[in-house]
Amino acid sequence: MGDEDAVRLRTGDAVRIRPVRRTDATELQRAFAPMSEESQYQRFLTGTPRLTDSQATYFTSVDHVHHEAFVAHSTEDASYIIGVARFIRYETDPDEAELAVTVADSWHGRGLGTVLLRRLCERAREVGVRRLRAEMMPENEAILRLLRAAGMTDETEEDGRVVGHLELAPGD
Repeated sequence: MGDEDAVRLRTGDAVRIRPVRRTDATELQRAFAPMSEESQYQRFLTGTPRLTDSQATYFTSVDHVHHEAFVAHSTEDASYIIGVARFIRYETDPDEAELAVTVADSWHGRGLGTVLLRRLCERAREVGVRRLRAEMMPENEAILRLLRAAGMTDETEEDGRVVGHLELAPGD
């Protein structure tokens, strides 16, 4: 995969996927702003009215090995981020990383989450991550369907949240 790849979603929509850049902080904030309160809650597991400057900087300051993120944008507007997938390795267990996938409300149900997750899993395997851990609200049916379809295991409920894992076998 090059720096930026064109991908066609199952709905026929064309998008481009690329690694996040440090210069994407403002665009991440712009993409976050129109998310519904429910989507924000499901993504951050708390009410977050806006993405702060420090959060946006953190989310774009990736080293592409321990912290990786990919963004998606439509082919019509390369400046507007419509989806993000990231992993952040655990310092205590570098074989495992926290997983997060966010898709703009207007792009739900088109297959963008699937494409982003697939690309993130490929990269995780490339850098030696063997297991991704996801934590989500039980009402977040879209991400639960996505992760179950991807082979989520060890699904449990902890403190009102669903926790599960994706095992990444080399070469899958």
